[in-house]
Amino acid sequence: MKPVQPYAEPPQGAQTAQLRVITNGEVRGADYAGCVGETQGLAKAGRFSEDLQPSINYPQAPLVPGKQGMAPRYAPKMQQYLGAIRMAEGLYTEIVAEYRVPAGTPFLLESMGLAAGSYGSTYLTCPAAKKVVQFEPGRSYEVYVGLNSAPGADGKMAAICVFGVYELLPLGQSQKSLPLPIVATPAVETRCPSR
Repeated sequence: MKPVQPYAEPPQGAQTAQLRVITNGEVRGADYAGCVGETQGLAKAGRFSEDLQPSINYPQAPLVPGKQGMAPRYAPKMQQYLGAIRMAEGLYTEIVAEYRVPAGTPFLLESMGLAAGSYGSTYLTCPAAKKVVQFEPGRSYEVYVGLNSAPGADGKMAAICVFGVYELLPLGQSQKSLPLPIVATPAVETRCPSR
């Protein structure tokens, strides 16, 4: 299996948008031409001990996430969780990375899925998923992918899998923004012919 290549931003002069990736799992991305090819690594959560020491066996990627000077994030902080294997290796902790991404053409966002363990034999999985989006030039977006929790019908917190993509609309002169969900389409599962 080929190693995942880090995401390569579009060349200078290309039409771009800004994308903030927030995940406690793994998110990849690539240009989309109607088939699924090799995606590149946007963000992969790493494992950290209670005193915030990174696990050498499960490092985050990129080690130093990029920043684009975007407006403050809208999404809440993602929860930490135990991995389903090697629980003593620490908790998966969210990673936030910002990129320039191509605008005006379809772009594939891919969640690689995750498995969270608990003490005992139970675990929860979030399935892998793919979404195709088209970003507008000069605008800012967030993608929020992974495992989080929300109040259930009984009022107790329940684990949920999230995969949201939205535009950050600035609110006047304030530093705040309003999220506008963007329409995503499913990606076809046809593999691109190898080059």
